[in-house]
Order: sequence, then C-alpha cells, then structure tokens
Amino acid sequence: MIEENGQQPQIYGFFSGNILKLVACAAMLTDHIGMIFFPSVVLLRIIGRLAMPLFAFTVAEGFYYTRRKTVHLIVMLAIGAAVSAVFSFAEKRLHFDILITFSLSALIVYALHNLKRCAFDRKGADAAVAAFALAAAVELAIFVCLNAKVEYGIAGVMLPVTVRLTDFRRYGAQGILAAADNFPARVACFTLGLCAVSFSLGSVQWFCLFAMPFVAMYNGKRGKARLKYFFYIFYVGHFILLGAVYAAIHPDAVQAVLGI
Repeated sequence: MIEENGQQPQIYGFFSGNILKLVACAAMLTDHIGMIFFPSVVLLRIIGRLAMPLFAFTVAEGFYYTRRKTVHLIVMLAIGAAVSAVFSFAEKRLHFDILITFSLSALIVYALHNLKRCAFDRKGADAAVAAFALAAAVELAIFVCLNAKVEYGIAGVMLPVTVRLTDFRRYGAQGILAAADNFPARVACFTLGLCAVSFSLGSVQWFCLFAMPFVAMYNGKRGKARLKYFFYIFYVGHFILLGAVYAAIHPDAVQAVLGI
C-alpha cells in the first residue's frame, strides 16, 4: 500500500492485510461449519469469533486505500443484498448479512472522510453539509438496525468506523491531531469498539477479542497478491458449498423451507 503522498506507510508488525483476510476466511468457514453441521461443538464457534473483527479491520483499511469508493460500496452492497435475500427467504423475516453491515459502515466512513477534508480545507459551508451527511448516514444505520435483523447490529456497523476516527493522514493535521494519528491510537479505538460489540451480544462473542493480537501485528501493507475481490468470491462460494452439502444431507429440511 502506498499513501497519497507517495510514501510507504510505517511497518508495525508482520501480518499483511492479505494474511488477516485469509485468517478471517478460515475462521468464518470454521464458524459456519460449526453453526450448520455441529451446533453443539462450541469450540468451532469460538474459533469463528476471529472472523468478524479481522474482516471489520481489513474492510476499514479498504475504505481508506480504495480510490474507487463508489464502486467499492456498490459491489459490497449488491453482494450483500443478494445474500441477504436468501437469508430473509430462509428465515421468513428480513435479515441483512454482514456485507450490509459493512455497507452502512462505508457510508459513515466516507461521510466522515468528506467532513474531515472540508474542515481541514476550511470550507465552512461544505463542512456544514458534510456534517449533515454524516449525521444522516448514522441515522440511517440506526434506523435499519432498529427495524431489521442486521448482523452485529449498530455496534457492528460502527466497528470499522472506529479505525478511521483518529486517522488524519490525508489532511495535513498538526499538533494534537497529528499526535493522535498513529497506529496504536487506531488499534485502541478498534479494541473499544470490539468490546462494545462483545458487550451487546454477550456469551461466546467475547472470544472475538482474541483477534486483537492479529490486528496489533498488522504491518500496514496489503501483501503481494491482489486479493481485493477474493473475500467476496469466498464469501458467496462457501455459502453455496455448505448449502449444497446441507441439502444433500437434509433434503427434507430444504424442501420444508422451499415449501415443496
């Protein structure tokens, strides 16, 4: 990854963004295997708690580095809507999956980015409009979370936002703001956000804090391979695979859901 000023970001650890995503994918697959086939094996669900925090953190990094923000949001929203439609049909109620959660996060982060940019450019009128847009994005997220089942709720929506709260790298911050603009501060905010997620959901969700050593060892780099869309392919693909296996093992249950 390269900053907008052309400089390489500081190295903090030895896990690239790609490594974090791969660990998250493995944890997610383990979690869903446990949820679908071995619901009584708690260990599989505990391992699965690593997935959401790692995805949230890497998604937040993607919000920062991507130059095609609109395309990024549309892709995430479209795939999330497709998966959510299947979930909603199966559960007979409106169910928004994690990509919808992160899409709401993206709206808030992009609005926050615009507010920071306007504020540091000293564009008062534009900053006022940006502040209104940020408030509207937060209100939309709260409204959706209150009126539908959104995975991880409003705490999950705000989790990627915490990574960007103290981030002023693009804006020429000086003094105390520049001092706050460092990786430990971003990790600290993310940890607090993760505690809020764990507190809101309780029980086994507290094991998601075991993802923090991985986050703390992030080196600020993407990694050599371009895996930008790998997560989306894996996300949809693993559901199709697990669904096919489940349908083969439990055809009666699938027929009941389909009303056959």
